[in-house]
Amino acid sequence: MKTTSERLTLGDYDPLIENEHLARYRFAQPMVAGMKVADLACGTGYGSQMLADAGARSVHGMDISEEAVNLCIERNNKPNVTYSVANAQDLTAISDNEFDAVVSFETIEHLPDVEAYLDEMARILRPGGTYLVSTPDSRIVSTMYFFQRHPANRHHVREYTGRQLISLLSTRFEIKARYGQAFLAWWLVFWPVQVCIKSFCRILGTAKARAFKDNLYSNGGNVEVMPKESGSRIPKYWVISCVNNRKPS
Repeated sequence: MKTTSERLTLGDYDPLIENEHLARYRFAQPMVAGMKVADLACGTGYGSQMLADAGARSVHGMDISEEAVNLCIERNNKPNVTYSVANAQDLTAISDNEFDAVVSFETIEHLPDVEAYLDEMARILRPGGTYLVSTPDSRIVSTMYFFQRHPANRHHVREYTGRQLISLLSTRFEIKARYGQAFLAWWLVFWPVQVCIKSFCRILGTAKARAFKDNLYSNGGNVEVMPKESGSRIPKYWVISCVNNRKPS
């Protein structure tokens, strides 16, 4: 299976991007001990394995790619981890209130029908259960998003600012806490500054120039998930912890 930043195979891609992915699952690990967990858009399954290693009672990894799921099954050596092909916008095979926690990292930006996806997250998660979601900030990963109105990444359908993401999630869930990865000074996010820096590095076209840009826009490689405190620093990735406040049916 071809490795990309959208569906990662450990050891086959840029170490910085790999660590961004791993950091999100390291963050989730302490929250899932003893729980029945769904890992939505599980990719090649490394995150599902990490959640199981952290003491989850069971982990069900799901991905829309049959090739990715077959790879997960082939590599799986844990009796409490299962995988299946599934569309996050339509999980009719999953019962209501099935999971204590749903982990869905870097998923929401890929989906055409976000409303259906959020309905499904609320349905398969038990009342009071935890929903962890992450997505990149549109202002950083798509510098001209405000003007072009579409993501720079061809795999993304829509991207969000932190405020937009919170507003969207609040329609179904109670927001428990806001976190982020790679917090940047506001002036680095200001689009004319980004255009100048990123264009200059692209024109240079050297490995050093690319490394400089990547390091600058990942807070020096500090990609561990941290609380979003008051202030002007903006994370490259948002990580939001939600509680399902839906009443039992």
